[in-house]
Amino acid sequence: MRSSFLPPALLFCGLVHGQVLLDGDLRFVGPDGTRHIDGLAGPVDETAAVPVSVVASGTVHWAEASLENGSLRLVLDPVLADIGDGLLIRFLSPIANDGPMTITAVGTVGIALLRTDGSPLPANALRPGTVAEVLYDNGNWVLLNPATRTCPPGTIATAGPTCMDIDFVPGMRFYQAIDHCAARGGKLCTWDEYAVGCALREAELNGLFVEWEWIDDSSNHTHTANQAGRFTCQSQRSANVIVTMTGNTRCCYRTR
Repeated sequence: MRSSFLPPALLFCGLVHGQVLLDGDLRFVGPDGTRHIDGLAGPVDETAAVPVSVVASGTVHWAEASLENGSLRLVLDPVLADIGDGLLIRFLSPIANDGPMTITAVGTVGIALLRTDGSPLPANALRPGTVAEVLYDNGNWVLLNPATRTCPPGTIATAGPTCMDIDFVPGMRFYQAIDHCAARGGKLCTWDEYAVGCALREAELNGLFVEWEWIDDSSNHTHTANQAGRFTCQSQRSANVIVTMTGNTRCCYRTR
């Protein structure tokens, strides 16, 4: 009678993980639909084999789009099993949206479609028959190429692709103002952007001419930052002590 005893090392061999170096081609010979590798991890170098999830990230996939229960339903071909950050999908929009939208795709239902600044999709960002490109990021879909240039909430269009804050934030130092605008997805207005925006939309911008406002400009001969807008749209001065001087902050934004 043979013993059924197995060495302890063999009992645990199924739990061991490791890396395999393959110095030749790998050929699958099974029937269609059965050829695959389970449990393949992320690549360790540029020449390593990669799982589908890695390939899908950063690769643009084409989808057929339809409107279903108020959500855009995207059907990909070939089908993806999983969704992950970096997934790019292009599709022909079947509608012109009249407000915020959601997307149903890759096993998920009703995930919000947002602007690149994280705000809800504005009306007419999607147009029928135009190609839309969306990116999956941190649990939401982001529309990378809106059909219309729309300004963020609380801003107003001035000239070209520029939007400007309607209201200002008082009492900031120069570097605080830079950080404030950057955190909102914008920047301090340049002199041109400020002067043109002020002249074009003066009646719609709140708090003009009550205090100096920071602009993205400097005076090289004095190594100082500049401020604008104290008395007229053309007012400008050098702020000599930028670490202590304060001013109002009004940001500008560039639409795609």
